[in-house]
Amino acid sequence: MVNDPVKRTKSIKVYLFEEEKTTIEEKAITTGVTASEYLRSCGLRRVLTAKPPADLITIRATAGNLKSELMMLSHLAKETNNQQILDTVNKAIALVDQTIAAAFHMDVPDKSPSSQDK
Repeated sequence: MVNDPVKRTKSIKVYLFEEEKTTIEEKAITTGVTASEYLRSCGLRRVLTAKPPADLITIRATAGNLKSELMMLSHLAKETNNQQILDTVNKAIALVDQTIAAAFHMDVPDKSPSSQDK
């Protein structure tokens, strides 16, 4: 199968209602492709996923960096046997995980120390 759009010379005419056309165009935009590529992908059973907005990607990257720093603090707290700092850092890590999950509409189990006491 050729993916070079310059070599595509065949077309298929599809009749749609205005609402159907709008829906297809919106779905194409959501997945970051043209309407033609979207329909080709659907017709050829390729899987397209929604492209997350740039601000969500930034949130995830920033939260990931923050979690990495918190994991280093957690390691230091374990080495110094400081339970108070370790508990605080673990709560912060849980909050970062919840932030990432909320940004991407994912379910993440609550692993904070306060939820484990219940």
